[in-house]
Amino acid sequence: MNRLWIRLLPLGLALLTGSTVLAQDPGGRPPEGASQEEKRAFYQKRAAERAKAAEAAAPDAEREKAAAASVFVPTPGKPARAMDHTAHMADTAPAAAASAAKPGDTARPRMSGMPGMGGMRSGSGPIWLSDSPPSRGDGAARGGMAGMGMMGMGTRSGPPTKRLWLRAGSDPVKSGFAREEADAPAQAWLVTPQGSPAGEALPPAQEGKNYLSFPMPVQGYYRLYATTRKLQGDTLNVSVAKAEVSNFSHGGNEEERAVAINAPRVLESAPIEIVREKAADEPTFFQLKSGDEQAFVVLQKGIPTQGARVRFVSHEGWSKEAVSDGQGRVSFQVVRDYFPPWDDFKKRFKATYLVIADVSAAETGTYKDQAYSTVRYQSTLSGSYYPSPDDYRSYAWGLGLTVLFSVLGVVAIYVYRRKRVKSFKEVRFDETE
Repeated sequence: MNRLWIRLLPLGLALLTGSTVLAQDPGGRPPEGASQEEKRAFYQKRAAERAKAAEAAAPDAEREKAAAASVFVPTPGKPARAMDHTAHMADTAPAAAASAAKPGDTARPRMSGMPGMGGMRSGSGPIWLSDSPPSRGDGAARGGMAGMGMMGMGTRSGPPTKRLWLRAGSDPVKSGFAREEADAPAQAWLVTPQGSPAGEALPPAQEGKNYLSFPMPVQGYYRLYATTRKLQGDTLNVSVAKAEVSNFSHGGNEEERAVAINAPRVLESAPIEIVREKAADEPTFFQLKSGDEQAFVVLQKGIPTQGARVRFVSHEGWSKEAVSDGQGRVSFQVVRDYFPPWDDFKKRFKATYLVIADVSAAETGTYKDQAYSTVRYQSTLSGSYYPSPDDYRSYAWGLGLTVLFSVLGVVAIYVYRRKRVKSFKEVRFDETE
């Protein structure tokens, strides 16, 4: 009997719900003898009332889900100026603005909704391009697996597609999404291996995407520049975030690869940029390791900049500052900052570094009809590095020595115990004596 009630209970609830809906259904049926036009108007009115009632009953959470935090995305259909020094000069010199060309007036990236990120707050500080979005928690962020870098790589059919997120802050792990600023819109510029050396505006992405993406059909280095300009007082702040993505394959065209490796990696129109210096014998599939010495060059409009303040920040937040020399060059040794438990060591752990360069110059001009007397240039470049082979070899040696000493200890204890054991000896007493 109880089982029968259990089976009939859902049916009864459904009938009760259906009767409630019918009771709330406005109008019932059209009156008898109504014409076709009257019946059509009746059913249209009832459908509109139903839709209105359903919208009023929708939970607030559904409406809140549509409103998300702001991130950097390109918006289709909006114009953008390329990140070109000529465009900057056009802003500073109104007389020349009429004749100055503005290449790439096709797409302007903008800040837009960030779906699915749980309302993460936007970051502040220097802007930089990352191949992975901010993590929802510090623990997850610091657990960078070797596959972490693949987060920014599309896996659909056709040529690979790279995804990059614009972030703000000087911590490679904790930096959040770049904050939207209406008076300082970001502009994206892409340089491809077989494209124009001057680059072109990044094509617009689909609405609602929170990352910049571009295909990589050929081998070589792809460089993305995102720049913002903002006037604060009498100082114009020009910030350029740069990302360099290498795309090489083992079975690719050898001639294409040779041309791509030797191609220049400098954008002569960039107000400021950082270039990672390649060694003469650097392999195609190069990976920076902990303990390596890495040099960077700071350039403005393709010319090395002396006296730039350059800061290197490691994955765990360690930083060191240096000043560029006459060739715009600085060098840093990548410190080891990966110290997991010995049983959790991953030799393919991917860590992120961030390089920040600052240069100030006494330059006068106007920007958006406002005069300035100083320009502060800032550029960022992010990259990745991995544990040194010596690190996990030392872990292996440590594990091996631990096992060896454990075995020796067990053997020593066994031998000691064996020596303490006295052999059985029978002793007989003659009580008659």
